[in-house]
Amino acid sequence: MPFLRIVLTLFSVAPLWLTMPSAAHEGRPVYLEVTQEAPDTYRLRWKIPPVLEVGHEPKIQLSGGGCKLVAGQTHPSLMGSQLYRCSGQATDMRIDLHYAGANPVLSTLLLLRTQDGNTQSIMASPNETSLSLPVTETFWQVAKRYTVAGTDHILAGYDHLLFVFLLMLLSASLHRILITVTGFTLGHSVTLAVSALWGWSLPPTLVEPLIAFSILILAVEVTKGSHTTLAYRYPAIIATSFGLLHGFGFGGALAEIGLPYGLQIQALAFFNIGVELGQLLFVIVAYGLYLLALRALHAVKAGINAAAFKPLALYPAGIIAAYWTFDRLAGAWM
Repeated sequence: MPFLRIVLTLFSVAPLWLTMPSAAHEGRPVYLEVTQEAPDTYRLRWKIPPVLEVGHEPKIQLSGGGCKLVAGQTHPSLMGSQLYRCSGQATDMRIDLHYAGANPVLSTLLLLRTQDGNTQSIMASPNETSLSLPVTETFWQVAKRYTVAGTDHILAGYDHLLFVFLLMLLSASLHRILITVTGFTLGHSVTLAVSALWGWSLPPTLVEPLIAFSILILAVEVTKGSHTTLAYRYPAIIATSFGLLHGFGFGGALAEIGLPYGLQIQALAFFNIGVELGQLLFVIVAYGLYLLALRALHAVKAGINAAAFKPLALYPAGIIAAYWTFDRLAGAWM
C-alpha cells in the first residue's frame, strides 16, 4: 500500500530528521514596543526570539529626543524593559540595537503606542540597527510595506509552499491547478481577515501541528493515484477547506507585524495581495521547472509522463510533513 511505503520510508531516513528545521517558518522578528505612559515618559520593552547564542543578545536603548534612562535593565537579554524621561518629541527618538556578534538575519518589528491610543509600527530589515520611531504612514507606504511583508512570509513559509506544491501534483493540469490554488486563496483569506480584524483565532500550538498534518494527509491522497477520491474529483473544495486552517497561520504572522492605526483594512488587503503574489510566483516557477524537466526526460527516453515525477516528490514531502507534525506536537506539550 502507498501509505505503508511512506511510513517505512519515514523510519528508514530517521537519522536525517535531526538535520531538518523543526519550524517550517521561523519568521519571528525582534519585537520592540515603545509605550508613551505620560507626555515625557516612555517605556521600552523588547522580546528576542531564542535563536541567538548566549552572550550575543543585542544591547537595546532609546536615544534622541532628550531621553534619559531612569529605570530598567541595561544588560543584554532576550526579554527586558526600560523606563525613560524625554524632553523632546517622539519624532526625534530612535531605538539602537548593538549586537555583540553578527545579526542572524533577524528582522525587527518596532511598535509605538502613544498616550492618545494611536498605534504605529514598522518592520525593519536585519541590517537596520538604528530605527526612528514610526510616525503616521501614508496609504502608499502601508501598501508597499504590507505587500512586501506578505510576499516575504509566504516565500519563507516552507510548510505553506509544500502544501501548494502538493495541490499542484493533485491537480495535474494547469487549468485545474489555477482553480485549486484559487480555492486555497479563498480559504485562507477568510480566516486571515477574521484573525486580523476581529482577533478570533486558534492557538499556534494547535494550528501549527494541524497545518503540518494537512500536508501529510494531502501527500497520502496524492500517493494513492486514484481518480475516484474526493480530493482528486474536487481539489478546489479540499484546498478551500484546508486553506481556512492555513489562514490562521498567516494571521499569526500578521499579528506579529501589527496593523497601522486607521488603515487596518488596507494593510490586511495588501498583506494578502503580497501572499498571493508570492504564491503565484512559486506556482509559475515550479510549473516552469516541471515542464523543463519533463522535456529533458523526453529527450532521453520517450514515453515519460508526469507519473514519473510523483514518487520523487511525494515520499520526501510525506517524510517532511510527518516530521513537522510529530515535532510540533512534541513542542506543544513541552
